[in-house]
Amino acid sequence: MKYFKIIQVIIAFFLTCGALAPSAFAQTPYPNRQLQLIVPFPAGGPTDIVARLYAQQLSKLAGQLVIVENVSGAAGIIGTQNAARAEPNGYTILFSTASTGVINQVIMKNLPYDFQKDFSMIALIANAPHLLVVNANLPIKNLADLISLAKQNPGKLSFASAGAGSIVQMGGELFKYQSGIDILHVPYKGGAPATMAVLKGEVDLIVNDLSTFKAQIEDGKLRALAVAHTSRLKPIPQVPTFIELGMPDMMSSSWWGIAVPVKTATDIQAKLRAWNNIIIANPDYVGRLADMAIEPLLMTPEQTQQFLQDELKKWQAVATRANIQLD
Repeated sequence: MKYFKIIQVIIAFFLTCGALAPSAFAQTPYPNRQLQLIVPFPAGGPTDIVARLYAQQLSKLAGQLVIVENVSGAAGIIGTQNAARAEPNGYTILFSTASTGVINQVIMKNLPYDFQKDFSMIALIANAPHLLVVNANLPIKNLADLISLAKQNPGKLSFASAGAGSIVQMGGELFKYQSGIDILHVPYKGGAPATMAVLKGEVDLIVNDLSTFKAQIEDGKLRALAVAHTSRLKPIPQVPTFIELGMPDMMSSSWWGIAVPVKTATDIQAKLRAWNNIIIANPDYVGRLADMAIEPLLMTPEQTQQFLQDELKKWQAVATRANIQLD
C-alpha cells in the first residue's frame, strides 16, 4: 500500500507537469529568439539600406537579433512569396515596397500571392519622393524646355527605368501621361545602371528618388527639373515641385513598409506596430533617412489602408494607359 501511494504521487506529479507545460509555453513572451526581415531585393540598393537601418532599431526594441535576408529575384516576387508562406508567428517579417505591395498586383497576370489577402501591413515606414532629372548636356534648363522639346520631337526622347514594371518605369509613364508627351521607355537591370545610362547620354531622362543620383546632381552631371512631391526636398531646395509647375497629379515615390502573414496573432501585430511608432520617432533613425532625402511615415492603420488603395488605383490607371502587362 505504501509503495502504491508513492507511485500515485509520482504519476500525479508528471500529470501536473504535462498540464502546466502548454500553459507555460503559451506564456513565453514574444519574441524569445531572433527575427528574420526578408528584403525581396538585392543588397546595396536603397531598399536594402533602409531595411538595415530599420532592423537595427527593431533589434534594440525587441531585445533580439533581427537578421536581414535578401531574397531577390523576379521583381521582388520570390522574397514576398517566401514571406507569405512563412509560419505566421511574428518571426518572419516582410520589408515591403511599392513594387511588391502594389505594382506587381496590377501588372502581373499570374502573381503567386495576393498582397491584400496574404499579408497584414503593420506600417508604412518611409517614403522617398521621386524627381525628374536629365543629362546636363541636353539643351534643357527647366521642365517647360523638356516638354517643349519632346513635343517637337515625338518619340525621339527616352527615359530609363530600373526594369519593366518597376516603380521607376511607372514614375516615368506617369510623367509621360501627365505632360502629354511621347517618349520611349528603355529598361535596365536596376536603378544604378539606369542612372549610368542617363549619365552616358544613352537615355535622356529618368524619374527616381534622390538617393540614386544625389552625387551626380551635386557634380553638375545631371540636372534636376522637378520634384514629384507635395513640397521641395531639403537637400535640393532650389528644385521646384511639379505642383508649383502646374502638374499637381504628378506624384510618385518609392516607399517601404513592414508586413506579416495575415494569420499572425493580433497581439504580435500590435507589438510590432508599437515598436514601429517608437522607431519612427527616433531622431537618429529619422536623421539617417533625411540624409538620403527619405521621410519617415507615421500613419494609423486606417490611413495606411487608404494610402495603399490610392496607390493601387493610381498605378492601375498608369498600367492600363501604358499597356504594361507582364507574365
